[in-house]
This record gives sequence, C-alpha cells and structure tokens, in this order.
Amino acid sequence: MSNLHRRAMEAVLQAAQHDIVGTLREREITDRHSEDGDEAVLDVAILHAYRVFVRICEEQGLDVDAQLFAELAGELADEMAQDNDYD
Repeated sequence: MSNLHRRAMEAVLQAAQHDIVGTLREREITDRHSEDGDEAVLDVAILHAYRVFVRICEEQGLDVDAQLFAELAGELADEMAQDNDYD
C-alpha cells in the first residue's frame, strides 16, 4: 500500500470513528461492545463504504447504482466468509 493510500485510509478511519461516536450517542448505546454497539459500527462501516463507492462512480463518470453496490458487497462478504472457513 502506498503512502498516499495509507494516509487516505487513516482519514477514512478517523471520519468513521467520529461517526461511530455520534451514532452511539444518537442511538443512546452506552456499551460499545454490546450487540447494538456492534450493529452501530457495522452500519457506519457500510455507510462509509457506500460513500466511497458513490465518489468513485462520480469521479469515473459512472451512474451510481445502489443495487449494484449491495450486490457486490454481498458477493464480497460471501467470498470473505468462505475464505475464513478455509483458514
């Protein structure tokens, strides 16, 4: 990973951390490690991934297709789950 990619990833992670704190407060979740806390973190991660997808599509002149994002994310999740099953 290039230095530029590392810096970009750190910026995304910092933004996500900020959003996680806000989401936990908004949902009045006091235990970050509870099931509700886990769900809040996953919701923020998915939202950030979608925002990146939208920006990439816009930058490349592509139509933003939320259904395509959902399908690709689901396929990736399935592949990763299978990979983890083989480890």
